[in-house]
Amino acid sequence: MRVKGFAEDQIAGLCNMWGLGQPIDVAAFLKRQDIPKVAKDRVRKAGQTSERTHTALGKAYHLMQVAIVIEVAKLDKERWNDPAGGPE
Repeated sequence: MRVKGFAEDQIAGLCNMWGLGQPIDVAAFLKRQDIPKVAKDRVRKAGQTSERTHTALGKAYHLMQVAIVIEVAKLDKERWNDPAGGPE
């Protein structure tokens, strides 16, 4: 599986480093204090659906997990480029 250019081992590494869970726990991610609100909002938006079927909700949850990988990759890049050591 690849997500926006990230290989599966890179995704697994990010998930492990950020403690996202296996599978990625969307609710836990959204409750974290170290994640900027704008990143959380993009994850929520990725999962928006008007359908209420199990299939549609499952797909929305999966899209939120993918969005988390993308957001964490952005935040991780910011953290390593920030001389202060982390996104604020």
